Amino acid sequence: MVFAGILLVGRVQNPDNIRPADVLATTTLGVFLAVLLLAALYLLTGAIQSPDSALFEATTGITTTALSVIDPRDLGYGLRFLRASSQWIGGFAALLTGIIVLPFFGFGREFTDRSNSANHRPLVPDKWSGVRNIALLYIPCTVLVWFGYMLARKAPFEAALLAMSTLSTGGFTNSPTEFADPAVQWVAIAGMILAGSSLVTIWHLVRGGGRPHRQTGLMLYLGLHGVGVLLLALWATGPDLTGLRQGLFVVAASISTTGFPMSVPGNWAPAAPVLLLLLISVGAMSGSAGGGLQVRQHRVLMKLAMREMARQLHPRAVLKVRLAGRIAREETLRQIVVLQFLFVAVVFATALLVAVLGLDLVGALSAAIHATATAGPVRTLSGEIVDPINWPSSVRMALLPAMIFGRLSIYPAVLAIAALVRIVGNRIRPRRRYLARRHRASS
Repeated sequence: MVFAGILLVGRVQNPDNIRPADVLATTTLGVFLAVLLLAALYLLTGAIQSPDSALFEATTGITTTALSVIDPRDLGYGLRFLRASSQWIGGFAALLTGIIVLPFFGFGREFTDRSNSANHRPLVPDKWSGVRNIALLYIPCTVLVWFGYMLARKAPFEAALLAMSTLSTGGFTNSPTEFADPAVQWVAIAGMILAGSSLVTIWHLVRGGGRPHRQTGLMLYLGLHGVGVLLLALWATGPDLTGLRQGLFVVAASISTTGFPMSVPGNWAPAAPVLLLLLISVGAMSGSAGGGLQVRQHRVLMKLAMREMARQLHPRAVLKVRLAGRIAREETLRQIVVLQFLFVAVVFATALLVAVLGLDLVGALSAAIHATATAGPVRTLSGEIVDPINWPSSVRMALLPAMIFGRLSIYPAVLAIAALVRIVGNRIRPRRRYLARRHRASS
């Protein structure tokens, strides 16, 4: 693939003007082609026999969704590394999309870390420097978590696969008893919280240039973990220190959308799985490998709602929405409102389709939320983990578009579909005119 790319770069002439819609459509195409390539590798190596299961497994890997249908114990070293590295690359692609592609091509540009003020070195001064800086954070963090797992007495190869699953928020595990050791659980908790944090915030903390008001998103993100653990402890029967640790594990896996499996600590109330669905839909911080609608979008929506209520009291007041010390453009506010609508629309459309294809209402809604937020695993109201391999093939196929939409933050996929519809429409119109002329000539 690299060799083919080198040949194409040398032969294809660069256009004089690249539109943002073209870049977003190409991003979607790249994810789609990566899924097809990975599915073909699964079929060629014999790891998966059926094309639909291979396509589902490839999509869950590239989109970092923890809904795997293969047993890693049946795979060799190479295929296990392929499965783990596919989600690691998917997590890196998600960081590039959220931090570089979307801001530089029209979505939330004012929140991009490009300022050199106050002797601060920005994360993304330009596109290529941004790619380099993201790699300088993503790779060392993966190595750090890898060493953490080895200190917790994991074998080096198993620890490497688990580190790639953690930092990418992919949630792929080596065995059902992966997190039986409390030390491994603590490393996973720290790694999941790190993976769900914004790389921009981490860059500020590492470089020492972040101002206090810029860490509000991080405080809210960590506060969600505290509130989630507290509510789970209140709704569980007889929580102890072990239950609190397992509850923190489940909450971190939900908010970061990593989806590592963990047994239910105690007996949960029916509200506990609903809480986890809410945490998954909120998701991680913007600028992270995590999915969901993400914390910054929720902050903007809350401030936008407060502004609209204030306008009812003071119609002539000029009110601006500020976030991280910056004023949000009205165009960005409109885009976030549209993003919220699209996120909900994708969830409910997917849930309706999945319910028609055979799942019960609760299972369909839960599966749709997990697919759109690129999270996992799906749980019943009693807290038991559902194995996607038990779903009908049609249900798994219906979840694929939601995973891709969620991994691409919805906008690129929507624009890619719109561009495809436009191309098809432009092709159809001349043919219709030609057929109409022939019909008139013959009559």
